[in-house]
Amino acid sequence: MKRTAPANASADARALEKVSIGSTALDVAVEPLGARISSIIDRRTGTEFLLSTPWADEQWEPIALSAGTSVEWHRRYPGGWHTLVPHAGDERTVAGVEHPFHGEASWRTWRLVEHDDAVCAHEVVLRTVPLRVTRRVSIEGPTVRVEQRVENLSPEPIDFTWTEHPALGPALIGPRTAVTTPAGRLDLAFPQSEQGVSGFRSLPVGDRGEATIADPDSGAFGRLRWDARLMPYLHVWQEHHATDGFPWWRTISAIALEPASRDYWPNGEGLGPVVVPGRGVVDGAIELTVGVREDGAE
Repeated sequence: MKRTAPANASADARALEKVSIGSTALDVAVEPLGARISSIIDRRTGTEFLLSTPWADEQWEPIALSAGTSVEWHRRYPGGWHTLVPHAGDERTVAGVEHPFHGEASWRTWRLVEHDDAVCAHEVVLRTVPLRVTRRVSIEGPTVRVEQRVENLSPEPIDFTWTEHPALGPALIGPRTAVTTPAGRLDLAFPQSEQGVSGFRSLPVGDRGEATIADPDSGAFGRLRWDARLMPYLHVWQEHHATDGFPWWRTISAIALEPASRDYWPNGEGLGPVVVPGRGVVDGAIELTVGVREDGAE
């Protein structure tokens, strides 16, 4: 049975409302604030696969979208899986319009437009660009599928950046964790002492959008698949109790595997390489399959 949010629900109330969906294998929560997937839990073991920061449940006051949003993003950052549209990275001004850190879509409250036992969809109309974004999350067995449509409301073509930002949490991270792509195994840095490590890389992925992460000690694994024509890069962010000041205070361990439409650092004057024609649409999808092997083996 499909359900939608009450028509008279306030924006603040919707921002706090987690939508629950599930399958025989997974329980998933999605929040209207940023259309963020906040939780993916294995039903059999109770394993949480996404990062959740210690302040993830704090309620933050509204903020205008303006310069200086990098600090505010990191102050609020709850973890989970965001979509970054129409921009990713440091705040920029393009054609006289200010774009906040990691893009307007991640800051906005999205409207719930569909909700069933294994499916939910949210929608938002952006103001920094004339785009309507619809994000549909569905579950089948151990696989979470995100289908996103970007619709141009104007008659002129619009360029933008599209990055998916799933931050994976401690259950997938150990001293023998491996991340592999079709190009081979990635070099990862893991803490060998209490000092911790951190790092960031941006890699071209070639013809196949696929990355696998596995911790052979816990048995937890995740496999991402996406359209490499739309997102030909993979950003790899690591933070393992390394930053002793703001924003992490050595409190988190995470690996984010981020399919992206461009290298992290902008090249050129526009917003990005993805172009949606006037009155047209661009569709994309990404899948994350997760689980925990009972024997803990690879």
